[in-house]
Amino acid sequence: MTAPAAAFLFALQPAAAPAIDLAFLAAPVAPAAPVAPAALAIPAALPVPASGQAVLAPLAAAPALPAPPPTVTVTPDRKTLSLSESLHAILTIEGPAPLRVEVPAPVLLPASERDWRVRPTGPPRVSPSGDGRETWTQGFRLDPYTPGEQYVLFAPFTVNGREVPGPGFEVRVISTVSEAKAEAARPVTGVEDPPSPAADSGVSRAPWVVGGLLGVAVVVVVVAVAVVARWYRRPPGPVPAYGRALAALDRLERDGVSGQALAESVAAILREFVEGRFGIPAARLTSSELLAAAEQAVGSVEKADRLRRILDGLDRVRFGGEVADDRGCRGLADAVREWLHQVGPAGPRPG
Repeated sequence: MTAPAAAFLFALQPAAAPAIDLAFLAAPVAPAAPVAPAALAIPAALPVPASGQAVLAPLAAAPALPAPPPTVTVTPDRKTLSLSESLHAILTIEGPAPLRVEVPAPVLLPASERDWRVRPTGPPRVSPSGDGRETWTQGFRLDPYTPGEQYVLFAPFTVNGREVPGPGFEVRVISTVSEAKAEAARPVTGVEDPPSPAADSGVSRAPWVVGGLLGVAVVVVVVAVAVVARWYRRPPGPVPAYGRALAALDRLERDGVSGQALAESVAAILREFVEGRFGIPAARLTSSELLAAAEQAVGSVEKADRLRRILDGLDRVRFGGEVADDRGCRGLADAVREWLHQVGPAGPRPG
């Protein structure tokens, strides 16, 4: 064996294992210290660490699941109808409360609107459906324009500010003429009997009936015209004291009456009004007697006080020798007019 080969084989041999010291196995083992029973007791409840509370807090604050979206359905009362019939459909929308529904205009999509006339059958109704949701219902009447197999499709509705696609349904519209089938044919009509003489006499009496009805109508019209004409010719009722007094004051102003004559006329108008308005014989009473009787009739201290001032002013001009200047007399006339407005045209008469 050559030297290089011997060196290669020597390198392949494993190294000798290190020696293990087993002297510690022969050393004596010291006994373990006794453990108190209290140290081995298991606590009744383990405290939750603060870190655990911090971990559970985000779980408690997790957002709730979103509410289900609104649902829209339509229920027709039939799937087949003729052109002369109507179809009634109930549209139902169910969603979270409070439910706010905006009905589109027009209600149907253009493809369906040209074939149908749709009208609501009444106001919509909203009712609770539980779990914080409500149900909205609206009835519609649909009249077809054309026959054939059709699909009625409603326009989108706005529910709680969100657009929801409208529902639809299939329907068959047939014409009034039935199909040509032997079983659909009607039987032959038999020979009809000729009309009876009683029927002929009834037809012959038709002109007399029409003439009688026309005569009654003419009489009713004549009576109505006579009643209206009599009502318009009725003489007018008496003018109340309030209206007569205002008209007399206007006439004095229009005629330009002044001075002593104006004072006398105003006093006469005032007494005539008190007599007609309250039933007090003012023309036969003195101013003091008139004022005492009117205080109870007018029912107001303010009105009675204004009447007293007017009577005093008129008496000073009429009997007291006071100069009846035009300005002062017209002031008395204006005071009487204001008092008439204050008292008014109507009131209870003393019984």
